[in-house]
Amino acid sequence: FKEHKGEHWHRVFERKPIQMAIWITIVILIGGLIEIVPTITVKENIPTISSVKPYTPLELEGRDLYIREGCNACHSQMVRPFRSETVRYGEYSKAGEFVYDHPFLWGSKRTGPDLHRIGVKYKGDAGAVWHYNHMWNPRDMSSESIMPQYPWLFSLDGNDATLDVSDTEGKLKAMQTLGVPYSNEYIANWKTELDAQAAKIAEGLNKNENIEVNANEEIIALIAYLQRLGTDIYNEPA
Repeated sequence: FKEHKGEHWHRVFERKPIQMAIWITIVILIGGLIEIVPTITVKENIPTISSVKPYTPLELEGRDLYIREGCNACHSQMVRPFRSETVRYGEYSKAGEFVYDHPFLWGSKRTGPDLHRIGVKYKGDAGAVWHYNHMWNPRDMSSESIMPQYPWLFSLDGNDATLDVSDTEGKLKAMQTLGVPYSNEYIANWKTELDAQAAKIAEGLNKNENIEVNANEEIIALIAYLQRLGTDIYNEPA
């Protein structure tokens, strides 16, 4: 293409769309790296909260079930710092609460309520029963709910919902490489930790005369994760 007398210099680049697109991409990438790299490499960018601990093996498996079932597609996990948010959902979310989430599940779409503080709302044996019934049939707990049922999480009516833990150790090791402070000793004893927590939740559920559940069912892992959500900052020393 020939340059015409008196035209602005940028016309030369505009007549070469491929080269122009390449240079624009390079400039955007450089700008993105300048913004992103410091937030990743400088630890002080995320204030640490001493009471925030890594997920247990059972909670980590429950989180994967939460992702598998698409729960984060309808529920956000970040309470914004606005009065309308905190009045409905509780204390607003802090960046330091998500340091061990890989990936984080903040989200922005709310077909259902935000779930970041759900562990504070439904805790203990009574909270576990609520989650159990809610996942079996949401309408039993909220008559106008449009949430689907999740019967395949339960070993009922001939269904086998045994939690697959064949990759649990590998998941813990992967998280360790990402900076989650799991010790080698903790990873070596993950099964004992998982079984103990699962047995405790199952024992609490089975106190209810309408529930009969095994500790190795997927619903147990999901409940463990839901009951952990948003609870860490409430364990902060006074």
